[in-house]
Amino acid sequence: MEWSRIKTIVLIILAITNISLLGFLLQREMRLQSAQDEARQNAVLFLQENGISLAEEELPQEMTLLPQTVDWDRDQEREAASVLLGGPVQEQAWSDEIYRYYNETGSIQFHRDGTFQGEFVEGAFPLEGRTPAACGLEVLATLGVAGEELAVRTGGEENADTVVVCRQLWEQVPVFNHQITLTFRGDCLVAVEGRRLTGEPALDESRTPISVPTALFQFYHGMVTLGDVCSRIDRIAPGYVTSAGSGPSALTPVWYIVTDTRSYRLDTLTGALSRADEGGA
Repeated sequence: MEWSRIKTIVLIILAITNISLLGFLLQREMRLQSAQDEARQNAVLFLQENGISLAEEELPQEMTLLPQTVDWDRDQEREAASVLLGGPVQEQAWSDEIYRYYNETGSIQFHRDGTFQGEFVEGAFPLEGRTPAACGLEVLATLGVAGEELAVRTGGEENADTVVVCRQLWEQVPVFNHQITLTFRGDCLVAVEGRRLTGEPALDESRTPISVPTALFQFYHGMVTLGDVCSRIDRIAPGYVTSAGSGPSALTPVWYIVTDTRSYRLDTLTGALSRADEGGA
């Protein structure tokens, strides 16, 4: 038999083998997807049988947020303080975990746990035709924080301060316990305080999320443990919460779950459920 014919036969056999393997992988993927869909439907049905309705479109398809850690970046804080205050700053260390930066424009103080406070000379940060919310988001961007507006509050009396409440976004998703308030007096920013996180993230491979069906089961059992009741889940918003200790800050993925009675946070690593502030998402 000629070598060219042998080569052709071998190529045909390899092609058939690859097609068969591809078909096997596709079938396995379809079975896996079917099993996942069935598990989601069973979890939704379980809630319905226990008196809690949930629209299918409100349920996330999968757990896309993974746990991360972020190291404290003091160099970034020093640079951000200088840019925000418009020039060179003096540094004052209150401890190994609290640093204050100041010049003639004002001061800003950063803590290891992410909290910070800033006070500014009146007139240093004028609105210049911007809304307080737009100005506030620009200030946060100067501090290395992507943010979203939650509320704008103004006192009823004349010349009352205007307070803009924002929340940090991390990789385009909310960090639920990172709210920041910016206070405007007249047409100038005079103070900012809240909690922020900056730095290079690293995946925390020691922790993995639970499945979507497991999260729904954990939500129900968590409510029973808390002694709460609801009849409807209106919204599920994935996001993060942070915790800080002596080492890197930990970003934990959570669901913010809004029901017809109150709101909750579900840790999507452990399944632990806790009550949440009503304005948290």
